[in-house]
Amino acid sequence: MSLLNSLKNLSSGSFLRRNKNYPELVNDTTLTELRQLAQHATPTSLDINLEVHQKMLGERLSPFAKSGFEFAETRLYQPGDNVRFINWRRYANTGELYINTFHEERRPQCWLIMDRRASMRFGTRVRLKATQAAIYTLYHLFKAQQHQMDVGGVVLDQQFHWYDTRSSTANIQPLIQHIIAPCPPVLDKPDNQLSQALRLLNVRLQPGNLIVIVSDFTDLSDKDTSTLNALADKHALAAVQVVDPIEACLPGQGQFNILQQHNQTVVQVDCNDSNTQQQVSADLQARLSDIQTQLKQSRVQLKQVYSDEGVNTEEMLVSS
Repeated sequence: MSLLNSLKNLSSGSFLRRNKNYPELVNDTTLTELRQLAQHATPTSLDINLEVHQKMLGERLSPFAKSGFEFAETRLYQPGDNVRFINWRRYANTGELYINTFHEERRPQCWLIMDRRASMRFGTRVRLKATQAAIYTLYHLFKAQQHQMDVGGVVLDQQFHWYDTRSSTANIQPLIQHIIAPCPPVLDKPDNQLSQALRLLNVRLQPGNLIVIVSDFTDLSDKDTSTLNALADKHALAAVQVVDPIEACLPGQGQFNILQQHNQTVVQVDCNDSNTQQQVSADLQARLSDIQTQLKQSRVQLKQVYSDEGVNTEEMLVSS
């Protein structure tokens, strides 16, 4: 069970309705602050696992043998191998075709998944969940750049958007602009974008990357577990679960519309009734707990943040 994008205290009006012009989620001042925070961030277990503290380009080698910079081994020729790398001296001695293989030198990659869908365009205190998601996504983007990583992204929005990896700030700018773009309210329609993003990353990426997912994970399903496990076998996975305070515990008074995730129906909850308030709060907490359990069991390093939390380097770190 999760709060509907249009959840509101019926007596006071919606947070979203008070924002007529829908500014960008993150302004230039905050962007500068995030870059500075990323510059002074201390290494986490994610960084150590990926060896991204080795900042010099070329210190990380791909596990894939192909034409590149460092010799790996000589093995028997197989159909489809590039004939340019046949070891003719070995052939002269043995009469069998052997191929020289190499480790390809490659920059490590950081892939960011940011959720901007309807359930993220909600907030009761300080900021929208989408704004907090943008802040954390940008922080990890700038941190990846500090560590000389190529950055790619997937943005879950009204439509699915894939951004191939880029290295320079100028080339990453379209991804940054999408991350900070205004988030007016939209209809909350079921989709499979999160599952689609996980499946595509699992199929398309070579092993050895950092993947950071920033979402409320309201539509994370049991079917995603196998994909998460497959990704965890090949990559370092981190997740930032963004929660609005009211999603963790309903107020003691007021009326709210709540979306029941299992059947996509909206029910009105009267929090003036203490029994109802306690039962629904327990259901919300149970759902949040289920999400965390599923992610941790899939070896995802998880950090839960509330949308009204402040921002500093230590709070933003994702570590085991």
